[in-house]
Amino acid sequence: MESAAEHSSEESRLKALLRYEVLDTEDETAFDELTELASAICNTPISLVSLVDDHRQWFKSKVGLDATETSKDIAFCSHAILQDEVFEVSDALKDKRFTDNPLVSGAPDIRFYAGAPLCNADGLPVGTLCVIDTKARELTDDQRRALQVLAKQVISQLELRLNNRRLERLNKEREQLFAVLAHDLRSPFNSILGVARRLRNKAKDLSPVDVGKMSELVLNSSLSVYQLLDELLQWSENRLGATQCNLSEAPLLPLVEQTLSFMSENAELKSIELKQQVSSDIKIKGDTTLIKTTLRNLLANAIKYAPEGGRVEVLAVVRGGLVEVSVQDNGDGVPEAIKKSLFVECVESQRGTQGETGHGLGLSLSYDFVRMQGGRMWIDENYKEGAKITFSLPSA
Repeated sequence: MESAAEHSSEESRLKALLRYEVLDTEDETAFDELTELASAICNTPISLVSLVDDHRQWFKSKVGLDATETSKDIAFCSHAILQDEVFEVSDALKDKRFTDNPLVSGAPDIRFYAGAPLCNADGLPVGTLCVIDTKARELTDDQRRALQVLAKQVISQLELRLNNRRLERLNKEREQLFAVLAHDLRSPFNSILGVARRLRNKAKDLSPVDVGKMSELVLNSSLSVYQLLDELLQWSENRLGATQCNLSEAPLLPLVEQTLSFMSENAELKSIELKQQVSSDIKIKGDTTLIKTTLRNLLANAIKYAPEGGRVEVLAVVRGGLVEVSVQDNGDGVPEAIKKSLFVECVESQRGTQGETGHGLGLSLSYDFVRMQGGRMWIDENYKEGAKITFSLPSA
């Protein structure tokens, strides 16, 4: 038995396969009908839509076979994806590559095999549409052509399926966006309008202390509106592909100091001390705009959950060729219920220590921005004094 060699662009091929988000999903009529048609046209008892990953072939659709997958090293389809045309084995018992293959010497007792590669728009094969028989034979020219046409239809269905999934996600995100606009944006605006009306109607009767308190309410609400609009703009640009990532080498400390200065008014409203422990000789390789945006989002989140009179701190260390940047607070920490989904989706966040509302966009965006720069983000489980979120980027 001879196992197939790896495809010349194996890494790209696997990325193309994973892009379809189809492995280990349920049966779907659109694919089942194509395998049934292939089996009928080629007059074979077995037909498969076989997707080949790094260690197995997995069957998205199957006719005449109970197995859901087989090992890649014995798969006929591993040979088929190396061909441009239909790969055909007329009698496996007489082919030295397959004569002692367990799929030939045992169930399903393959004698005849023909597989048409499933190639994406870049020509990368993600699997095959194949037909199998337990007796030796050959396809006619018409059957071979039909198998190729049906293989293209399988790819079309994979693309259609992916586009539908993306549309579903976009619709879900649109609903989240409208929910944010309807709820989180309306609340601070109502607060601003309410205080403004009181100032207009009772300005003459208010003491300087009352005016000061009302001014603080207006400032607090205005900052909330600004933060939300800023995050909505980031979210929209990111989803529309307008966010650019331009990597360069830069000292980290000025980026931290600029962001701390920008967030100082938010911190002052709760008498929160902003601190940093970042060495001036640390240089980072990343996009300076995205780094400051990430820091701003993390600081806004930390300030929200830190207690009045508390502290928020930015720290940085170089470890193993990476710069690890952390933002920590002394609040109650991240609830266990939302830890797993904190970065991967917009979660309905908890109210802050002064009742601040949240919309769950900032951390999700920050996670995306760090990944765009080749880094990662995580919650420090060992930090017990509050919450500590860390992201890493290459050191310059």
